Amino acid sequence: MTLIDAGKAVRELQKTNGISNAELARKAATSPQQVIRWRTQVNMKLHTMQLICEAMGAEVQEFLHLGK
Repeated sequence: MTLIDAGKAVRELQKTNGISNAELARKAATSPQQVIRWRTQVNMKLHTMQLICEAMGAEVQEFLHLGK
């Protein structure tokens, strides 16, 4: 089994969708500081992945693929 890097997936989704940290924070109803933490996390709860994906209009499967 290959483990994913959740932070890498967040960064890649942001890059693909052209979403800044501030914009993601607004869409996810959180702070820009939290988005910065997400971008550096290797591990992440499924709930957080779902929140990020919903905010960026992505599927969890896409998130998991980007983290490889």
